[in-house]
Amino acid sequence: MKKYLLLTALLTSTVAFSPAFANDGTALSQKKKTIEEHRAYQYEFDRDEQCQGYAFGVKRLGITDACGKKEEVVVEEVVVVEEPVQILNEYVVYFDLNKSTIRDADKDILNKAASEIVLYSPSDVLIAGYTDTKGSADYNEKLSAKRANAVSNYLNGLGVDNSVVDEAALGETNLAVPTEDGVKMQENRRVQIQFVR
Repeated sequence: MKKYLLLTALLTSTVAFSPAFANDGTALSQKKKTIEEHRAYQYEFDRDEQCQGYAFGVKRLGITDACGKKEEVVVEEVVVVEEPVQILNEYVVYFDLNKSTIRDADKDILNKAASEIVLYSPSDVLIAGYTDTKGSADYNEKLSAKRANAVSNYLNGLGVDNSVVDEAALGETNLAVPTEDGVKMQENRRVQIQFVR
């Protein structure tokens, strides 16, 4: 009787567990799929967490999208080194009070300046006109422009290329001999010629 009951119990348990064993392959594949999904989710979660931590760390530097996938743009800083201007030569001619005509005594100086400019072919010829402090500042600026223009035209007539000439009307600024306002001074009534490489 005991053997019969034991056999019946074994058969019942086998029948009871047999559906589980029959579906074991399906259950394992579902479990495997669930583990892969969990790992993928965990990877994305970890990556996002790291990114947020990184973004928090660099936020104070002004980087707003630290983890965005953008192409990195490399900006090269171009440093322009300016070479000092080399003055090849300098000449000065003087003018009479309230005049912008070139004096005969100064024509030899301009002739020499023109021949050197043609010879050296400088990149720039700077012609700056000045006045003394006699007269108003506005009048003196216009007079200094006339003086610079007179010298420029004279040099141009001797073969100096006009495209390299820069004229400046500086009036009663940058006096050769500092004076008070309203003072006549021959040394300040001048045009300065510089040619530079």
